[in-house]
Amino acid sequence: MPATKSPTKSPVKQASLFSFFNKKSTPTKPSSPKPASSKPPSSSSPVKKSPPKKKNAWNAKLVSQVQIGTRLSVLWPDDDEYYPCKVTEQKSGTTVFTLLYDDGEVETLDLAGEVFKVLEDAKKMKKKVEKDKKNKVESRQEETQKSEEASRKRRIMEDSEEEFDMDDNESDGGSVYEDKPVEDEEEEEDSWMVTDDEENDIPISMNNSKRKLKVIPENNNPPNKKRKESKVMTPLATLAAMPSDDSADSRFLTPAAPSLQSKTSSSTKSSNKGASTKITPSPRPLPTPPTAPIPPSSSPPSFEKGVVNPAGAHFHNHLSFLQNPRDAQNRPPSDPCYDPRTLYINYAEMEKVQGSKLTPASKQWWEMKAMYADTLLFFKTGKFYEIFHMDADVAVSVLGFSYMKGVYAHAGFPEIGYGNFSSKLIAAGYKVARVEQTETPDMLKERQKASRVGQKPKVVNREVCSIMSAGTRTFCYLDDVKSLEKGDENGGGNVYGPLLAIQEVEVGKHEGEDGGGVKPVCEYGVTLVDAVRGVATVGQFADDVLRSRMNTLLTTFGPSEVLIQGGENGASSELLSLLKSAQSTSSRSMRIERVNDTEMFPKSTAVDPAIRKQMERRSSHVKPWDVDETLQELHRRGYYPRSSRKADSSGDKTSRWPEVLRACVNGGATLALSSFGAVLFYLQRSLIDGEILSMGIVKAYVPPGSPSASEGDGNGEKRDAVENLKKISAEEERKEDGVDLSSGGGKSCVGSGKSPSNHQEVDFGSMDGDVAAAIAAEAEIDHMSLDGTTLSNLEILTNSHSNTAAGSLWSKINHTKSSHGSRLLRAWLLRPLFRKLDIERRADAVEELACGGAAVAMSEARLALAKCGDIERLLSRVHSMGGAGSNGNNPTEPGYHPNERAVLYETVTHTRRKVGDFSRLLNGVRAAAQIPELFSGIDIQSGLLRKIVHTTAEDGCFPANLNERLDWFFDNFDCKRAAEGLFEPARGMDDTYDAACDTIERIEQDLEDYKNEMCNGPLQPSSLAKSSWKYANTKEGSKDKYLIELPVSVRVPADFYVKGKRGSGAKQVNKYRTPVVEQLVEELEAALDVQRAGKARGMQLVFAKFDSMRSIWAATAQATAMLDALGALAETAGKPGFCRPAIVDCPPNGRPCIQVEQGRHPCVEVTHMGGDFIPNNLSLGGVTGDNGNGGDASRVLLLSGPNMGGKSTLLRQTCLITILAQIGSYVPAEQCAVTPIDRIYTRLGASDRILMGQSTFFVELAETAAAVRGATRRSLVIMDELGRGTSTFDGTAIASAVVKHLVERNKCLALFATHYHSLLEDWKEEASVRLGHMECIVDGGDEDTAKDVNDEEEEGESTSGHNITFLYTLGDGVCPKSFGINVARLAGVPEEVLGKAKAVSSKFEKEMNGSLRTRKISPANAIALRKRIEAALQEENWEEAERLFCDLQ
Repeated sequence: MPATKSPTKSPVKQASLFSFFNKKSTPTKPSSPKPASSKPPSSSSPVKKSPPKKKNAWNAKLVSQVQIGTRLSVLWPDDDEYYPCKVTEQKSGTTVFTLLYDDGEVETLDLAGEVFKVLEDAKKMKKKVEKDKKNKVESRQEETQKSEEASRKRRIMEDSEEEFDMDDNESDGGSVYEDKPVEDEEEEEDSWMVTDDEENDIPISMNNSKRKLKVIPENNNPPNKKRKESKVMTPLATLAAMPSDDSADSRFLTPAAPSLQSKTSSSTKSSNKGASTKITPSPRPLPTPPTAPIPPSSSPPSFEKGVVNPAGAHFHNHLSFLQNPRDAQNRPPSDPCYDPRTLYINYAEMEKVQGSKLTPASKQWWEMKAMYADTLLFFKTGKFYEIFHMDADVAVSVLGFSYMKGVYAHAGFPEIGYGNFSSKLIAAGYKVARVEQTETPDMLKERQKASRVGQKPKVVNREVCSIMSAGTRTFCYLDDVKSLEKGDENGGGNVYGPLLAIQEVEVGKHEGEDGGGVKPVCEYGVTLVDAVRGVATVGQFADDVLRSRMNTLLTTFGPSEVLIQGGENGASSELLSLLKSAQSTSSRSMRIERVNDTEMFPKSTAVDPAIRKQMERRSSHVKPWDVDETLQELHRRGYYPRSSRKADSSGDKTSRWPEVLRACVNGGATLALSSFGAVLFYLQRSLIDGEILSMGIVKAYVPPGSPSASEGDGNGEKRDAVENLKKISAEEERKEDGVDLSSGGGKSCVGSGKSPSNHQEVDFGSMDGDVAAAIAAEAEIDHMSLDGTTLSNLEILTNSHSNTAAGSLWSKINHTKSSHGSRLLRAWLLRPLFRKLDIERRADAVEELACGGAAVAMSEARLALAKCGDIERLLSRVHSMGGAGSNGNNPTEPGYHPNERAVLYETVTHTRRKVGDFSRLLNGVRAAAQIPELFSGIDIQSGLLRKIVHTTAEDGCFPANLNERLDWFFDNFDCKRAAEGLFEPARGMDDTYDAACDTIERIEQDLEDYKNEMCNGPLQPSSLAKSSWKYANTKEGSKDKYLIELPVSVRVPADFYVKGKRGSGAKQVNKYRTPVVEQLVEELEAALDVQRAGKARGMQLVFAKFDSMRSIWAATAQATAMLDALGALAETAGKPGFCRPAIVDCPPNGRPCIQVEQGRHPCVEVTHMGGDFIPNNLSLGGVTGDNGNGGDASRVLLLSGPNMGGKSTLLRQTCLITILAQIGSYVPAEQCAVTPIDRIYTRLGASDRILMGQSTFFVELAETAAAVRGATRRSLVIMDELGRGTSTFDGTAIASAVVKHLVERNKCLALFATHYHSLLEDWKEEASVRLGHMECIVDGGDEDTAKDVNDEEEEGESTSGHNITFLYTLGDGVCPKSFGINVARLAGVPEEVLGKAKAVSSKFEKEMNGSLRTRKISPANAIALRKRIEAALQEENWEEAERLFCDLQ
C-alpha cells in the first residue's frame, strides 16, 4: 500500500526548522530535455493538495523510467511543494522505492500512487557526476576565493568565520555563514538586530541566503513564497519551531535538525512541532556532565561532513577522554578528590580523530573548557554566542536548538538572546559561562606587530566574563530580569534563593540527655550570599543528632545552591541525606556543589600581565576552606577598607571591616570563616566577588531557639565569637523589628538588649533552682522560636502538598506593595516578638493604620510604595554599575574585570537597561520621599509609626531633604538622552573632565587670539588676511587639526610652513602650520582624549556618586519596608471577623494562658464560601486579669473525637493565631488573649524521611523528643495522634508517658489529640488536664447494626444506615468513639469490607471495656493488681494467677 498522506496533519518536513530552508524551496530546474511528470500532459492545472490515489497508465509509464540512482522530485500535498530526492533501493517486482531526500531523510513509498517528477535519468546523472568530478577542484577554489574575499569585508568580527572553521578541510561546518558584500551587511544587520527584545515582542523569521532576520507582523502569516535552493544552507536562527508564547529572545534560534530516522510505508507524513521545541527539564540534583560515558562494547555512529549529524554522531562523541573523563590532575571520578570543574584534554587524540591539527580558535575553546569543565560555554564570535561539542548537546536538549551542519556539534544565538537562554539553562540546573572577545581585530593586529618573541597570536583574545548558576545570579544589564519582576511567591521578591556554604565538623557522639538538652554531635559554619542584593550572612552553631538547626536554616532561607566540602574528610552522610531530603521538598530547585580541600583556580586569559596578576590567586592551587588563606586573599583584593595606609602596620588590620567579619576574626570563629572562604573561592570563579563583597553588607546568623545543643563546647575564644555573633544578630533584629524606635522618641532600648518591661524585681532566692533558672532565661528571650519542623507542619511559608506559597499563612498576610517590604514582613513572620511591650508597640501602629487617623494617609502611601520598586536590589545594581568591585572601588581608575574589556554589540540595549534601572531607582526614591508629606499634619499616637513616617529633622528615622538630594541627579542626568548614549557629565561631577573642558575652551580662545595677533601684525595685506584666515579640520575626529588656510598672495612670516595646498595660480590656498599652533594642537589632542574618556565614564561617575550616598537610600528603603509591612498587617486587620488580641503579661508566679473566642483558622476560612468554617472557643491556662491568676488551671487539653472531625485544624489554628498575635497582627476571632509564647513545638501528620533513613514512627518520636526536652512553661506544644506508628500498647504507653512529662516536668501549654480512650480515662481527674472532644451527631444507632465477626449470614450486610454529622465544635468531656468506619466509607471502601470491619471493631471494643473479663490497667489500680499477682504466686493459687495473666494479655 502507498504511504498515507493525511491532509489533516502537518507534514513531517515542517517538523524540523531545517526543512523550512531546504524542503520548501523550488527545486533546481534540470537542463533540457524538460523533465517528465506523472501528470498527464493535458493537465495544466496547478498541483492539487490531494494526490491521486488511483494508478493509471501514464503514472505506470513514468514509474517504469525510475531505477536506482534516478533523481526525483516528490510532491508533498500538505506543503504544496516538490522535494528533491534520490532513489536508493527498489523492492523486487514492485513499484515500492526507497528514497533519500537531500536533507538526509529516508522514506519508502509506492510511487504508483504518488505525484512526482523525474529530474534526471540514470545516464544523465552519471554524466553529471563525471562532470562534477572534473570541476571539483575548480569549484572548491572558486568558493574558497569568494568566501575569503567576503570575509575580509565583513563588518562583524573578521575572525568569526576563519577562526571558527573548526575543521580546515570542511567548508560548511563549524560557524561558517554565507558571505555577502560589506556594503549590504551594515544596512541589513541594522534592519534585523532587535535592540530591546523586552519591549518588542514580535515574531521574526530568517532569510536563508543571508544572515538576516526578517520582522513579520504579529498574527499575520508569512507570505507563501518559493525559495531557490542554495548550495550552502547554514542559517543561524528561525522562529518556525518555537512556541508562540515563548519570550522574545526565542526568535533567534538555531534551526531544528531534520528527522534522520527512516519511516516505513505505514507511517504517515505528519509532524509534531512540539517535539522540536520541547524544553527537557533537568533533574534537580547536581546535573551530570553533558556527555555520558559510552560502554566499551558500543561505539558512537560515525559523523559525516556537510550534513546535519544527529545527537551522538559528532566529533566529540568519538573522544575517549570525554567518555571516561579525568580532571586536570588526571584523577578519575571515583577518586574522592576528583575535581569536576577541570578536565584533562588529550590534544593528540583530537588531532588523530579529526585527521588534522586543531585551528587556533578550536584550541582556544578547549583550553577554556579544560578550566570550566562543568560549565556550558557561551563562546562569543562577533555578535553571536556559539555553543560547541558537548555543550551543544545540552543546548539542543534543553533549549530546543538544533545542530548546524558539520562534524562538530554546534548551535548558537545572537548576543541579545543571552539573558533568556541562560535563564532557561540555569533553571534546568546548569552553570553558564559567558566568554567574550576582549579585543578587536585591529587590536589583534597591533598585538601581532608588538609580538617579537615566540609564535604570534592568531585569534582575538577571549576571556570568561561571568559564570552564572542558581546561587550566583546578580541580574545585571545582560540578564533576563523578567523572573525577578514577577517576584517570588515564597516572598522576598527573588525567584532564586541564596548561595549557601557549609563547613561541618563532628564534635562527639550522641550520649543521650545532658541537663535537659541534647549533647551536640557536630558544629557548623555557614555563609549565605544573596547575590541579587549583595548581602552576605555568616554564622556558626552546634547541632544535635537530628540536624534540627540545619533543617531550620534550609527551611528558612531555601537556598538555590549549596557548597559542601568534598574529599575524604568532606560532608558527613547525615548532612548529605538532609540536603537530598531538602532537594525533594524545596519549592526551589537546589544544586549541590562539592568544593575540595584543594582546588585549581582558573588562569586569567587577559593580555595585560598586571590584570592577570590581579585576577588570579597567588597560587594556582588554592585551599578554599583554609582560614589563613581566606584572610590573606581578603586583604589582597581589598574588598573592604584597610585600617592603615602603612604597609608594615602590625595593628588590627580588620578594624574597618564589617562588624560581623571582625567578630569572627577576633573571636576565632574558624568554621564561619572557613565557609566564608569557600564562598569567596566560588564568587571569584564566577567573577562576581567584587560587586557583591564590596557592598560591605555582612549580617550574623543565629539559629532560633534556646541553646539545647550547647555552643559551650570548645575553647573560650570560640564561645566569645558565638556570643559576639548573637549580640550582633540581636542588634540587627531589633533594628529590623523597630524595637529601637521607642515611643518616647529616643532610643532608650539601644544597647540594652531588653525592653523596659523586663526590668522587674524578682526574688530568685525564694524559688526552686530550676524555676529560677527558667525565669532568668525568659528575660533573655526576644523572639518566639519556630524551627524547620514547625514551619513545615503549620504550613507557614509553603503548603505541604505542592510546596508552594498558595494556602500558607504567609500568602494570607502578604499584602505588601514592595519587594523589600515583603522581605521584612517575611522576616517578622519567621521570628514573632516575645516581649509584651514590643508586641503592643507594633500592634498600636497596625491599629492606627487600620482604623485610626492615619488610615487615609496609609491608603495613599500604599500607592507610593507600589512605585518604589525593589530599592535594595536596585542599590546593588547601581553599586555595580558605578564600577565598584572591578577597579578597587575607584570609578576613576580603569577596571581589571573582563567586562571592562568585552567587545559588545548590543550597547544600545545594555545602556538602555542600565539607565532603566537607575531611572527606576530615582523614581522609586522620589515616590518614597512623598511619604513624610502624606502623614504630615496627622496626630499620630503610635510612637513606632511616628518614628517611621517622620524625617530625621522631626526626630524620626526617615531621611530628611530627600527631594533636594535627588534634584541634583534629575538635573544632571537626563535619562532619555542617556538611554540614547548621548550623556555628558555636568560641571562639578568630574574634576578631570572639567579641567579638560576648560583646557579645550582656553586653547580655542588662544587660537582665536593668535589669529587676531597675526592678522594685525606680520601678515600682509592685513585686510586680506583677516577676511580669508580660516582654520581647517576643526572637528574632534579630524587629522591635522587647525591648519591655517590663507591665499597664496598673503605674505607670511618664516615660521609659517606649508602642510598642503588646494587650487592653483592666483586662487591657490596654502595650508600652514606654525610652532605656536602646533603646540596648541598637541595640548588640544591630549585634552580631547581626557574629555572622551570622561564622557565614556560619565554615567559610571553618576552611578558612583549615587552609590556614595547609599546609607541615605538604604535608610529610606528600611523606613519604607517597615511602613509597607505594617500596612500589610493593617490590611489583614481590616478583614471582617478579625480582632486585636490582648497580650497578657506572665509574672514569675503567674500562669501562661491562651483564650480564644470564636477563633477560626486564618488560612482555611478564606477557601470556604461565606460562613462555612465553624469557629471554636478555646481556653487554656490562667484567665486574663491584672495579675494573670485565677480561672481555669488546666494547661493541657486532651482532645478526642471522630476522624475528620476537626482536631488537627483546631491544633493548627491555635498555633497560627498565637503567631499572628505575636507579630502584631490582628487575629481571626471575636476575642483573643495570650501570654507571649517562647517556642512552638509540633507533632503533626505522618511522613517519613526515607533519604535520611528515618521511618514514619522515628520522625514522630524525633519531633516528640524535641518538645519533651526543650519545652518551658512559656512554650506551646501540639501533638496529633502520637503513637499511631507502632502497636496500640506501645503507642498508648508512649503517649501516656509524654503527657505525664508535659504535665509534671515541662508545665507548658499543650493540645494533645488522641484516639487512645484509655489515656483519656487515666487523666480525667487531673486538675491541670482538661478533656475535650470535637462534637458530632450520629444517626442510625451504631449498636443496633453491630455484627458478630462469625455471623456469616450478616457478614456482608450493608452498614450504610450510619450517618455521622460533624459539628466541628469543641465540647467538654470524652468522645466515646472515633468513628473510623465512617472515614472508610467516605473513602470508598467496599461495603463488604466495612461490614467485617464494623463487626471486629465492636467485638474488640467490648473486650477493651471489660465485657470479656478484660481488666483495664491504669496508674490508679496498677499497684493493687501487682500485689494481687504477687499474693497469688506466694499462695501458689495457680488458677488465680492464670486468670490474672489472661487479663493482662
